[in-house]
Amino acid sequence: MTRDYYYSLDLLGNLSLDGVVQDDPWFLDFFFRRLAPTANPHYPEYPYVSRCGDEMNYLKPADTPIVYTGYDGARLYYANSLNVLFHPDRLAYSPDGVIYHAAQVGQYGRLVPQVAMEVARHIQPWGPYYAFHDSSRQRIVPLLPLAKRDVVRFIRPRADNQCVACGEANPHTMFMTFVEDNSSKTVCTYLRPDVRIQGSLNIVHGGFVSLLLDETMGKCLSASGIRAPTAQLNVRFRKPMKLGEEYMISARIEHHAGKKYHLRGQIVESSNTSTVIAEAEALFIALGTTTSNDSTT
Repeated sequence: MTRDYYYSLDLLGNLSLDGVVQDDPWFLDFFFRRLAPTANPHYPEYPYVSRCGDEMNYLKPADTPIVYTGYDGARLYYANSLNVLFHPDRLAYSPDGVIYHAAQVGQYGRLVPQVAMEVARHIQPWGPYYAFHDSSRQRIVPLLPLAKRDVVRFIRPRADNQCVACGEANPHTMFMTFVEDNSSKTVCTYLRPDVRIQGSLNIVHGGFVSLLLDETMGKCLSASGIRAPTAQLNVRFRKPMKLGEEYMISARIEHHAGKKYHLRGQIVESSNTSTVIAEAEALFIALGTTTSNDSTT
């Protein structure tokens, strides 16, 4: 015979039973270490359970079943001493500004205000989104907007990829992340150029402008599992691309016939998308198809 108990978890990570906050360190770790989704249809308002022998400890969270209450720069803590490694690419945010991080239970865990403030010191706008600025690696890591999770997909750098634009294994990588928008059928990214891609005239080198367009157009194909190197690239330079200003690079597939894919891309100012910096047309020849291995959120 089992005994059922009904716990609640508030937005600050306080676990309560019948209005009494549970603060025993050993019990908190024990409870959350065993926490899992419940398949019991009789308690829809208690979607999680922590089982202890014949005891069924059901949980009703105010938001998420995991609430991160501590952060040391490398790990996020919950319960008493349980923790997960902090990964900027596993951050997400809600329309009302609440920050979340991936969790083992419930997919995401909520960050309490003091933890969110520590993390938010490194968060800045990235186009219409937000991104974590990892200064130690000169890397910008966009956060997933939960309100658009069914519309957009982030295509992030892969750890095993040597690409200078979007790989992690190349020591000179630009760590580029792309946004695939299912509603507009486009792929785009946002970039604030720095001296690493500067030309002799104190503007972005024309070769890098071409690289940005080529990479974004190519990502349209690889995001769909199409392996296709560039066969032809035509770039028209309209205005200088300045250092320190933010730009949007976007691309789309125009049409294809057999193994030939024709794409179009452009670079515009983020603050004024009618100001075109460069445009490109390209032909890619498919080598075959494969399931995309891009790391996404």
